[in-house]
Order: sequence, then C-alpha cells, then structure tokens
Amino acid sequence: MARKIIILSGLILFQIQVLLSMNPQEEPVKSLVLQGMDFSFNNRFAEAEKVFDQLIQQYPQHPAGYFYKAATVQAEMLDAEDYRQDGQFYELAERTIQLADSLQKTARDDSWISFYKGSAYLYRSFMKMKMGNWLSAYKDASRGVSILESAVSQDSLLYDAYLGIGSFKYWKSTKTEFLLWLPFISDQRDQGIAMIYRAIEKGDFVQYVGRDQLVWILMDKKDYAEACKLARQNYEVYPESRFFKWTLASAAFHSREWEFSRQLYQELLQQVLQLPENNHLNEIECLVKLAEIAADNQQWQEAYQLADQALRFNLDESVRKRAKNKLHKALTLRNEAEKRIQP
Repeated sequence: MARKIIILSGLILFQIQVLLSMNPQEEPVKSLVLQGMDFSFNNRFAEAEKVFDQLIQQYPQHPAGYFYKAATVQAEMLDAEDYRQDGQFYELAERTIQLADSLQKTARDDSWISFYKGSAYLYRSFMKMKMGNWLSAYKDASRGVSILESAVSQDSLLYDAYLGIGSFKYWKSTKTEFLLWLPFISDQRDQGIAMIYRAIEKGDFVQYVGRDQLVWILMDKKDYAEACKLARQNYEVYPESRFFKWTLASAAFHSREWEFSRQLYQELLQQVLQLPENNHLNEIECLVKLAEIAADNQQWQEAYQLADQALRFNLDESVRKRAKNKLHKALTLRNEAEKRIQP
C-alpha cells in the first residue's frame, strides 16, 4: 500500500513538473499561441478557438489554453457588440484562475502561471465594466494587478505583465484625477505609459494588443498625432482586422483626417452589414461618425441622411439602452442638419 502511495505521489509530482515546464516562450507552445492570436486579429474567431482548444487538449491542467480561449471569446463579443457568449467567457476565465490556484498550491510558483491568473482577473474586470458592474469590475482589476505586480517582483523580465499593470495605473489615475491633489493619491499616468511601451517593445505576446491599448490612452491624452502613428502600425500588419480598424478610424477622426476616417468607417459599415448577425449597434456607430464627418465639412444633406438612417432601426430594448448616447448624437445631428438645409 505504501509503495502504491509513493508511486502515485511520484506520478502527481511528475505531472506537475511537466505542467510547470510548459513555457509559453518556447516551442511548440509559442507558435500555437501566436497562430491563435493571428486568427483572432483577422476576425477568424472559430479558427482561433480551435487552436486554443488544441492547446487545452495538450495541457488540460494548465491555465494557458483556457486564458487565450477566453480572450478570443471576449474579442468575438466585442467585435459584434453582442455579449450572449458571456457565460462561456466567464467559465473559461474562472477555469484559468482555478487551474493557476491548483498549480500554485501544489508546487513552486511560476511567473507565467501568475500572469495567466492575474490577466484572467483583468479580462473579467473589463467584461464586468462593459456590463455596468463597476464595483465588481474594480475589485477584479485590483486583484489582477496585485497578482501581476507580485509576479513581476519575482521575475522582472515578465514584460507581458507590464501591459496590464501599466494600463491600470494610467486609467486609475485618470478616473481619480480630481483627487490627485491629496498627498496619498499619486499620479501614475506617465509610469503606466512607460510600462506599456516596455511591454510592446519586449513582451512575447502583447505587441499588437499593447499598441492598441496605448492608442486609446494617447487619444485620452489628446496626443492624436502619436495615436494615429501607432494605430497605423497595427493596421499595416493587419489591414483586415476590424479590431485595429476601429481604433485607427477613431484616431483619424480625432485627428480630423476626415477623408481617411470616412474611408475607414465606410469600410467598417460594409463589413458589419456582411456579418451573419447584426444588432445594429456597430452600424449606428459608423453612421453617426460618418454623419459627424459630413457635418464638419458642411455637407448637410448627407449628414441628415446618415443621422436619420441611424435613428430608424427597430432595436431590442437592451441594445437601445446601450445605444442611448449614440442615438442622442444622431438626433442632434439630424436636427442641426435639418435647420441648415431649410431655405
């Protein structure tokens, strides 16, 4: 009996060592992760999920595959502005956290396992924020960043973790800007941006996602020229990516590059219309932005038609609620255009 226990214990320890030796920076895991991310960036979400399913099959007790599949499901929901897959996303995020906990309880700590655990909390936080669960979102974000900071304190070369930490530092400081005069509230925006740049330059898997996040931060800072520059870099590598095209369209819009912005929103509108399911939210976004561009160029007839089109959809109540600000903008534009058109 004792011999069986020893053998069983040995097998368990061997399996744990195999799991911990699964380094995402090494082949074949790195190629699988990059391939799946490439599919996701190119809107080929089903193919991306198959790649990460393969990773899960090869390492069913490791959090990596579950995390990347969760990120893919979230990307697909964001792409369509349709969150009916949120149950699957939350299950995958929770599985990521549970497996990381199990490995950390039974063996030495591993910085990449901490990375997946902390990042799962951050991705879950973002989804909760999208759904308006602000308090729970903040708790998840704080916990995720704490885990990532602990991982970085153990392994300062874990540059992928710098993205989540840096983003949190920036947005937390921005949202509490009115409290920065207090002695115990520090402004960490510059530090956060520096960490994101470091993640982009030296990280293994966050170059494009980090650059995209940095573009939105630079737009928040009203540094539209640098935002456009970085957004173009992603767009040039992934010209078919709606994910990066939305970012570049917004950066070009805020930079008042009207013709380029108009071109991008028109392309996005056509792509949205070709999706198998369309709840009209992204369609409204494109129409309103195109109406704003037309209005700014004194093209009032076109502005009226675009804004009017945005107001004519028969929306589900949940979608109408989420589109409230866009619809208000469309109504304002239509009213203004109507005044300008009348003799």
